[in-house]
Amino acid sequence: MLEAREIRKSFKGHSVLKGTSLSLENSSLSGLIGPSGGGKSVLLKILGSVVRPDSGEVSRNSGGEASISLMFQEGALFDSLSVFDNVAFPLVSGKVPASSLKGAVRDEVQEKVTAVLGRVGLTKAAHKMPAQLSGGMRRRVSLARALVARPRLVLLDDPTAGLDPVASSVIMNLIVELHREYLPTTLMVSHDLRRLFPVVDKIHALFNGQICFSGTLEELKQFEDPLLRRFASCRYDLDG
Repeated sequence: MLEAREIRKSFKGHSVLKGTSLSLENSSLSGLIGPSGGGKSVLLKILGSVVRPDSGEVSRNSGGEASISLMFQEGALFDSLSVFDNVAFPLVSGKVPASSLKGAVRDEVQEKVTAVLGRVGLTKAAHKMPAQLSGGMRRRVSLARALVARPRLVLLDDPTAGLDPVASSVIMNLIVELHREYLPTTLMVSHDLRRLFPVVDKIHALFNGQICFSGTLEELKQFEDPLLRRFASCRYDLDG
């Protein structure tokens, strides 16, 4: 269980989160939706202990911060590291390139990185540099890095943003497949509601700095808030 209670956050006097509260069940796959610039990425970074809230608290039973992984919207790959070393980064705490490890530690890292690269279809790209990859491939590297250590809490910031429909489907299918494999508690921000809604257990809507809805897709279809319905209906057929 992860719970965020009365989270408030402002930047340069502009209030972004205004008493936001959110609860995630263990092993759930949830979606976070809302307008651009509405604080979704900020909330994810607070949940992932990357940004500190001005007030409020986050409690979790995920085993500590070492068991949290945040996939940033921009991918945030290290351009000077190979695909292999980018994915290995969480396993070696960034102290050395994984390729320079020795002995049993090297073998363990090699096994884990090779396995996850195989799952995202990038085995042959292990020694390439990020600049040599397409946008979809870079996003798959980011996803592999987020999951290589099998964290208990996975936070994904718009993993299909800017991708073509085929690449978007590949990424979303991978997320669902890997979630089913070991059931991390997962919260995913996405504007691609057509792909998001059918795969998540629960939807959370962030509007005007607060969570205005938490429920299933079927419950959303019955929810009468005009602002949320107008937002969702522009991207997904709620009456279909």
